[in-house]
Amino acid sequence: MILVTLHLLITGCVDDFIEKPAVTGINLDEVFSSERNARHAIAEAYGANLSFGLPVARWAPPYLPYSTTMAIMGGEDVCGLGWVPMNTQCEVGMIANDAHSGAGYTDDYFPNNYIFIRKAWLVYENIYKATDMSDADKTIVEAEMQTLVAYRYLQMMKTYGGVPLVKETLTADNASIPRSTLQETFDYIVELCDLASETFGNKAWSGEDYGRINKGVALAIKAEAMMFAARPLFNAATPYLSMEDPAKNNLICFGNANPDRWQDAINANKAVIEWGMANGYELIDTDNPFDDYATAVGTMSNKEVLLAYKQQHGGNDNGMYKEYPIAFAAAPHMHRNRGITFEMLQKFRTADGTDQVWLNEGDRLPSSHYRARSEELETRALASLYFFGINAKNNPNDADWDVVSGSANWAFVWNRKLQRGCAKNCKFWYKAGRRTWFEFPLFRMAQFYLNLAEAYNEQGNSSEALNYLNTIRDRGGLGYIAVSDQTALREEIQREWAVEFYGENKHYAHARHWKKGDVMIGGPKHSFKFQALVSWDPKKPEQYGDYWLSLTRNYAWNPNMHLSPITLSEVNKGYITQNPGY
Repeated sequence: MILVTLHLLITGCVDDFIEKPAVTGINLDEVFSSERNARHAIAEAYGANLSFGLPVARWAPPYLPYSTTMAIMGGEDVCGLGWVPMNTQCEVGMIANDAHSGAGYTDDYFPNNYIFIRKAWLVYENIYKATDMSDADKTIVEAEMQTLVAYRYLQMMKTYGGVPLVKETLTADNASIPRSTLQETFDYIVELCDLASETFGNKAWSGEDYGRINKGVALAIKAEAMMFAARPLFNAATPYLSMEDPAKNNLICFGNANPDRWQDAINANKAVIEWGMANGYELIDTDNPFDDYATAVGTMSNKEVLLAYKQQHGGNDNGMYKEYPIAFAAAPHMHRNRGITFEMLQKFRTADGTDQVWLNEGDRLPSSHYRARSEELETRALASLYFFGINAKNNPNDADWDVVSGSANWAFVWNRKLQRGCAKNCKFWYKAGRRTWFEFPLFRMAQFYLNLAEAYNEQGNSSEALNYLNTIRDRGGLGYIAVSDQTALREEIQREWAVEFYGENKHYAHARHWKKGDVMIGGPKHSFKFQALVSWDPKKPEQYGDYWLSLTRNYAWNPNMHLSPITLSEVNKGYITQNPGY
């Protein structure tokens, strides 16, 4: 896969690509003179545009996202580091100010989006120069770039609402484009997806190109856009807060609550599933819940993952892997300070589908209780979480993942001893051995089943909603449920989203667009604390002594946080309108 074999940094100023591209040539004609050179530019466009929300770090400001993940921002995970900007954002709320080179305290550095979109448009506008590529192959590359741009605009729409629409290479003549309305932004995403879908046809990738964009990805982006258009944040007569000039409320709200948007979402999500079944992408369900789920989230290039972030970065802390290493990666100092919050852990059920009974605030129980309660949890918890002092279930019979024999590996021991949260995320490393890297899933087929469950429930069709919800529950090893009340079923669906996609960058956006940020993001986040270590090299939970609940931090939630602030330095240029409350 071309994205795996390249080690590109995706940072730099707007002109970096033209002035000194990370390929053989030194100007556009040389960059696109051959398919070999063009593939580098294509990979760079992929790596940049698919990086949204991932902690792709650099050692010069602004750092966004930096020393954090969406799982931390959304309260799924806690972080024990006290010196990072994320802490201010979580404890005070997002702030638009001049800190961090004008980026402020937020979840995205707005100008980077256009730097990255430009990389895709440069390929789109210049691929025709590659003389050793067929016209048909060039047309497919153009469709890939259209889809990448649609993906980036989808993430921007979810984050900001309506945004400036750059439909070609950004130059000095078109560098100050005002925000388009939410409707115009949504329509452009759909337009790009429809154009690309028609072009892709039955195009299938294989070999080192497996994982590149196909028609299914374009359909998936359209389906997700439809879902966010139908959810209550945008699908309303009035916005969550009014803009300073109410005439501009159409930047953050459609201005009407149209139930037909749910039917549009149903049609779009069905199209993804139908295309997937016809083209080798489907929900992995062989009636072996643990292996099925662990494979879907932790095995490279499996048939459930429609699109993944595959680009690896090299050297020390560069790249998203800085925030995710589980045991043997370079600079594990970030990940070892992360762990699932008690609030998120409670969403996982026991294997028989009942709520797990942990402990109450003020309780102090022996760590044998922690072991017992952990091992009673449902399949997806055991496949996703490494509980302190308990062998990781998703790497069975592997000495490097064994709490006793693994003691020879100092990095793993140290990772084990620093307890943060209630357990650590290991879901991306199924049977990984010493593999430290992974492919972050961006679209899994399970998503479209839960989309349909949600959409049908919002239409009042509990029968169809349960059909799709129970398909996911059954794959996860839980029994079917029968809930007809719309509100109760909505809560079940939202809980299923949290469990199925823990750590996959879904929860944070859902909380905001379901207008539940106050209860899903805001509020206290707790961890488990363990008694002073009984020995220097504790292995089993019993050696940790007693455990209890401890408040890690209180998360802020303010109404303006339904959408993010646009970078202040851009607002100060006078061409773009800030979101309300910043």
